[in-house]
Amino acid sequence: MLDFSGCVDDDSFGPAVRGCRDDFDFTIKFEKIFFSLIPTSIFIAVALARVAHLTRNPSIVGGSLLRAAKLIAISAYTIIQLALLILSITKSRKFASFFIPSDALALASALCMLLLSNLEHLRSPRPSILLSAYLFIALLFDIAHVRTLWLASTNSDELVLSRLWTSGVAVKASLIVLESQSKARWIVRWDVKEHSPEETSGLYGLGAYLWLNRLFLTGYRKILDLHDLFPLDRNMSSEVLQTRYAGRIDVRQVKGKHGLARALTKALAVPLLYPVGPRIALGAFHFCQPFLIETLLGYLERPASESSQNLGYGLIGASVLIYVGIAASGAFYWYYQERAMYMVRGLLVGTIYRATIEAELTAGGDSEALTLMSTDVERIISGCLNLHEFWANTIEVALACWLLSRQIGPAFVAPLIVIGACVVCSAALAKFTGPRQKEWMGKIQKRVGLTSGIIGQMKHLKISGLAEPVEESIQTMRVDELNSGARFRTVLVLAAVVGFTPLCLSPVITFAFAARTLDVTLIFTSISYITLLATPLGTLFQAVPQLLGALTCLSRIQAFLEKEAHADFRSFHGLPRPNQATAEEKPRPESLNSQTTAKVKVTNGNFGWHTEKLSLRDIDLEIPSSCLTIVVGPVASGKSTLCKALLGEIPVSQGEVIMAPNSNRKIGYCDQTPYLSNATIRENIVGFSPFDQQRYEEVIEATMLGPDLSILPQGDNTNVGSNGVTLSGGQKQRVSMARALYLDTDFYVFDDILSGLDADTEEQVFLRVFSSTSLIRRRHATAVLCTHSVRHLPSADHIIALGQDGTIVEQGTFQELLANEKYVHNLGVTERGPLLGDDSVPESKKLEKSALKALPRSKPTAASSKVEGQARATGDWAVYRHYFSRIGALCLTALVVLGIGGGFFLNFGTIWLKFWSEDVASPNPSRFNGFYNGVYALLQTGALASLFSVAMVGFRSVVNISGAKLHREALNTVFNAPLKFFTITDTGVVTNLFSQDMTLIDGQLPMAMINVILAAFACIGMAAVIATASPYLALTYPILFAAMYVLQMFYLRTSRQIRLLDLEAKSPLYSHFIDTIKGIATFRAFGWIQEGVSRNDRLLDTSQRPAYLLAMIQRWLGFTLQLIVAVLGLAVVTLSTQLRSNTAFTGASLVTLMAFGENLFSIIRFYTMLETSIGAVSRLKSFSENVKPESREGEDVVPPKEWPLKGAIQISGVSASYGSDDDAQGETASPPEHLALNDLHLDISPGEKVAICGRSGSGKSSLLLLLLRLLDPLPTSTSMTHPPEITIDSIPLSKIHRPSLRNRVIAIPQDAVFLPDGSSVQSNLDPLGQSTAADCRSALEAVGLWDFVASRGGMEAGMSPETFSQGQRQLFSLARAILRRRARARERAAEAGEKVVADGGVLLLDEVSSSVDLDTDGAMQRIIMQEFAGYTIVMVSHRLGMVMAFDRVVVMEQGRIVETGRPRELAELEGSRFRELWLVGNKGRS
Repeated sequence: MLDFSGCVDDDSFGPAVRGCRDDFDFTIKFEKIFFSLIPTSIFIAVALARVAHLTRNPSIVGGSLLRAAKLIAISAYTIIQLALLILSITKSRKFASFFIPSDALALASALCMLLLSNLEHLRSPRPSILLSAYLFIALLFDIAHVRTLWLASTNSDELVLSRLWTSGVAVKASLIVLESQSKARWIVRWDVKEHSPEETSGLYGLGAYLWLNRLFLTGYRKILDLHDLFPLDRNMSSEVLQTRYAGRIDVRQVKGKHGLARALTKALAVPLLYPVGPRIALGAFHFCQPFLIETLLGYLERPASESSQNLGYGLIGASVLIYVGIAASGAFYWYYQERAMYMVRGLLVGTIYRATIEAELTAGGDSEALTLMSTDVERIISGCLNLHEFWANTIEVALACWLLSRQIGPAFVAPLIVIGACVVCSAALAKFTGPRQKEWMGKIQKRVGLTSGIIGQMKHLKISGLAEPVEESIQTMRVDELNSGARFRTVLVLAAVVGFTPLCLSPVITFAFAARTLDVTLIFTSISYITLLATPLGTLFQAVPQLLGALTCLSRIQAFLEKEAHADFRSFHGLPRPNQATAEEKPRPESLNSQTTAKVKVTNGNFGWHTEKLSLRDIDLEIPSSCLTIVVGPVASGKSTLCKALLGEIPVSQGEVIMAPNSNRKIGYCDQTPYLSNATIRENIVGFSPFDQQRYEEVIEATMLGPDLSILPQGDNTNVGSNGVTLSGGQKQRVSMARALYLDTDFYVFDDILSGLDADTEEQVFLRVFSSTSLIRRRHATAVLCTHSVRHLPSADHIIALGQDGTIVEQGTFQELLANEKYVHNLGVTERGPLLGDDSVPESKKLEKSALKALPRSKPTAASSKVEGQARATGDWAVYRHYFSRIGALCLTALVVLGIGGGFFLNFGTIWLKFWSEDVASPNPSRFNGFYNGVYALLQTGALASLFSVAMVGFRSVVNISGAKLHREALNTVFNAPLKFFTITDTGVVTNLFSQDMTLIDGQLPMAMINVILAAFACIGMAAVIATASPYLALTYPILFAAMYVLQMFYLRTSRQIRLLDLEAKSPLYSHFIDTIKGIATFRAFGWIQEGVSRNDRLLDTSQRPAYLLAMIQRWLGFTLQLIVAVLGLAVVTLSTQLRSNTAFTGASLVTLMAFGENLFSIIRFYTMLETSIGAVSRLKSFSENVKPESREGEDVVPPKEWPLKGAIQISGVSASYGSDDDAQGETASPPEHLALNDLHLDISPGEKVAICGRSGSGKSSLLLLLLRLLDPLPTSTSMTHPPEITIDSIPLSKIHRPSLRNRVIAIPQDAVFLPDGSSVQSNLDPLGQSTAADCRSALEAVGLWDFVASRGGMEAGMSPETFSQGQRQLFSLARAILRRRARARERAAEAGEKVVADGGVLLLDEVSSSVDLDTDGAMQRIIMQEFAGYTIVMVSHRLGMVMAFDRVVVMEQGRIVETGRPRELAELEGSRFRELWLVGNKGRS
């Protein structure tokens, strides 16, 4: 019979048995309830729910042999359980009420296992986590129960029962092995390369991070790239996250404070709840440590003869369970927590992009979206990482207080006093956290946005001579940002000190209250409870500012998402036929034929960018379908606003804009400022559209790009660079036009896209795109062209003339408007003859097919984005030296000295407790308790002071000094980089340096360095304290340190590389954000919204891969180090129980061991963080070293202040190429077909006015760049034996300091540039501060802009370039040049005294009037001739009207000077190239 009568205590609840089995066992009743009934019942309930879920999934896995083995093993287990049930029913008496229900539930669980295992195998890609968890827990319980049964068995029936249970344990063990096998090889339609091994890992693979092993091996053996990394888990991909959760975080539906935070928590509730279970287990294991310490010290205090050997073995087993349990539960907790955080990142970045692409044009700039998706999201992840610690630590603090009260009685109130004070301090600090972080983030956003925008404008900045003021302005913003960040970091430092205060001071105050009852066990057990009380509090106090910072960032994102989205006010319901107009409608313009259908109709339209100031008023017009409509008007009359209104992009609109029925929503749109991404010409033209060779060649020919492509080094595979820096203004406009024409649509809108073209190219492009036989006509498409080239008006089917006040002056056909004798009539344009046909196009203009060959493309690569060779894996100490040199010896010394002090004070206090406890326990104490507690208080206070000091030095001094210096160096590198750098470097790469890398240098890098210093010295002391428990333990340290060294070497080789990949993978994502923001109107017009979103999702997933894997391998490291701590704990307990160690030293060792694991993990984790975040310094160092400055050795001559006084220019045998190496000294010139300038010879006399003409891409702007040393001449000439040379006033430009050259030569670029948004009008006009407000006003009056500026606040008002039209921006640039000329004249006069000084110099003009109307063009010409009468002027212009007043004209073709002479003489000379241009440009003019 199954009576188990050998122990009368077995039928009691227990839990421990008394009077038998050496008093070291549980009772049978307790085991049946807690080891069998409860876990089995829970499993059955959860298993049935899982089965119901799996039945809805399809079968995806094969592997019949593995499946059969599982089913056979479970069937065997089921038979054993059936036998046990039968035995229990027939034989049990005393324990029948427990045996029978227990075995019945076990049989039911076996049947559930049979069903669940089969379904899990067939329908889930990973091994069953539920089965694995249940089998593992049940196996542990069963082992304990089997031991009890064997020890309690006294008859044959009981022995049979024990044998059956033992068999069941063996089968369960085999089931664990079978259920943990990967099924990846048998999954149907499963490409391993497209899936992460994480997706097919089971419980043990996930918990021990075994799925990362292959990555570690790969990283150890080779240099990793993105292709070596595991794909992102499908459930974490952006597309899946947006599909599942995007609707739940719509902030427009969740209003109020922290609405986004609430919505995000609700949406991701399940992933955020996964860590709860492991966190509870982790807390439970932590609280087992004081019980272990108390029991062990009590065991050691008793004589060996009175101690049970089994209790010693039990303590060893308990130590294994506790320390391994801490490692395992911590591993699962952080795995699920990191996974949830990166789901948050993917969801937020994807949502920010979608809001960006749907935002109004005026809703934000680069800085806002870029900063939100980078810096803000990263701070949200770091701030929310400890989210579960708030509830868990609160519970642990309460529990620790209760346990401490049981230990020391009323004295437990003492630490609560300290805690209360800390809570008050923490609450006070919390008030500063949000505002200070918000201020800091705002300044980061402003600086990053400005830097991002400046990169694409670098050429024009240098031409304008604004590079140095802008560089200084950005550096000033950086210093201001660092100061704001220092104020926020001070809050973090104080929060850390508050967090450590309970740990340092609570024991002191507690022992002061409980001094009379202290002994060895009480002291060290109390310390363990205080550690459990103070450690979570420290985490809480430090996590509060981080969480508040995360909430601030979430609020910033919420505010961005709540902004008004772009609302397309256009109606696509269709237009009535002309004869269906109602009585209420205004009469239609009589110019449209009665049978013509309108493509667009605008009724009572009022449009503008601000509610208080409309740009267009009372607009009533119709755009005829399949016709060409030309819009003309003076500067700032609203032409660009009208284009945006046709696109539905104006934020302020009234009236109706109705599109034709069945109208294609895609519109081929060309902005006035061409939007180009940093890609090849072909990629820019094709965009997201499918490639069609015939259509592609068609648009290349129509836009006259063939000749340009034929002279480019890589044809249409040439990279255009940031903002198209490789291309001329005309080429950029034609590439933009080709992209619009390539789009499959029937409606095109072109905003002033002819302004940058020479007369010949403009004529040919107009002929091929807009004429009666053009590409658009053949497609029966509708086109709207806004232009200042009024000579094309006779070709228009419909003309709309806008007035200065934003109203329509007149509209109709050309003939009708001529008869009106209004605006169009006054332009002096006459009816033109028939346009040239295609056959008359010169052969040189025909499409060059060779230019369209798929030439090999050298992908854009930044020197800054790579750390060469093995340095990626093994690190580079030169980087540390570079960083330390930027910190300074004083700060570095202070950090080390304070770190040593912290390590000493923190650990010697524990040793002091050993001396105190032994003295207290002795019959005759040598000192009173006050003495020991006073010294202890001094040591603890010293530890706290050391922490505060090292943190303040690190987070304030180190960050401010190194941050400013490293930023200055990187900024200087960018501003001194040659133009070629901006053609081969993606904007996102450079932006990443100033965003992500600077964020690391300001935050993660100093934090890692400080923590490494503190943890390293703390661990050295802790190791010494732990070794005091047994001298034998110290013998294991060399082995332990060797193992850790191998571990970190193995780990660091991979983590370094993945961190660098993480930084590099973000650059394309940043670039795509920048491209989208700059070209948002183009994206929406082209219908590229979904394609842009899809590309963003792909790039986001790519950037998530290294970031997520880096987080996972850091958690793998934590798990591995906790296992090392488990080994140490096992060693301490084993040696102390078997060798009977000193009780006080053992207590000190075990108390220290509680924190040793965390500190050990901190050393390697923070050292790894240091190694990976130092990658930011490495990237900046590599950037500064590899990006060679444009200045060369010997260019150090700074001319006298009055230079150039005469302005004599001489160019002798100069050739230049954009594709040549900047440092190619002594090499031969590039092949002629790739030269931007070819063998130039040009002499310009002082004061001479020279115009440079030629077709677009002929080298005109390159000549100006050459004079400003933005384009370097080749070292040898193609036709001369002596070196080429350029001189101004007899000084060779090759010897002049380049910034000085650009400051002395006044130049106006084609695209106007300005100081950062918010800078005053006066500072923009006079960036060097050389003139008074009156002087600035006078310059603005000279160009006719003063009234406009005055209406917007005057000189001191903040200036936003977006409020100026394109023409007004060019006028502003002219005013700046006038002001510089006048300031220079005053300076020369002041130095000369009474002597008369000639007002001379050099003025370079690059298409300064391309975006103004003819009247303004004439006014600008008069102003230039009057203001710069004594200057040598070199002007590039396509408007030949301005050229006729010049002394000489130089005609260029394919980089050569083909003709030179007086313009009027050449215009009358038959066969001259200038005459051809003149005739084309004046066709149709009276």
